[in-house]
Amino acid sequence: MIKYKKEYINDLTEKKVDEIYKDLLKEKWQFIIMATADKKYVLTKEKSVFEINDEVEYIDDANKDIYYHTEYVDEEIDLGDRLDLFKEYISKYEDKIINNLYGDKYIFGSIAVRLDDDSFITTIRGKEDLSEYTIVRRVDHESHTVYVSGKKATLNAPLLAHLFENEEVDVIVHINHYFDSELENQDYAFPGTVKDSIRDNKKSFNIKYHGVIYLFDKTGKKL
Repeated sequence: MIKYKKEYINDLTEKKVDEIYKDLLKEKWQFIIMATADKKYVLTKEKSVFEINDEVEYIDDANKDIYYHTEYVDEEIDLGDRLDLFKEYISKYEDKIINNLYGDKYIFGSIAVRLDDDSFITTIRGKEDLSEYTIVRRVDHESHTVYVSGKKATLNAPLLAHLFENEEVDVIVHINHYFDSELENQDYAFPGTVKDSIRDNKKSFNIKYHGVIYLFDKTGKKL
């Protein structure tokens, strides 16, 4: 079962969202429903805010979604020049990714670099340092398991794994709450779930209320 809370507010203001968001992070709610006199909004862990029409239906749908979990493997992995490429993309997109700090310290967004058909380097979960990385060895979409060598991977790891199933994709960059007007918009879903992870992996896209997903090939060309 998901963990959520309902909060009654007079008006939806940036100050009020900031206040409630700190409570969400502290108590580790999956989301908070913010209800005014005539509207209801959802505030998520990545600080997305959007209006909903049917609270009961929304909660029911959220409970039906399936979340991935992490398993650890103890393996030595030769990263070669792939780690240098990871650092190169961090340097290129760092300013956009760290433009906002969440809960006054957390950095949201992710970068991933392919290692082989199943493995990739990516950013960690709950990060305060964008350069800290872990290795996703593989993701099992049937058992909904993320196998890592190192720390827990970004919540986006299942989605990243699916995007790497496109053999043209060599690097992935996700920027939270940044949107590219030239790209298509795909529907929002909670990160780390089945609904969020199985998407069109042929070209770059935006996720509504969440942010952009850029796909790059081996030449650095954006797909």
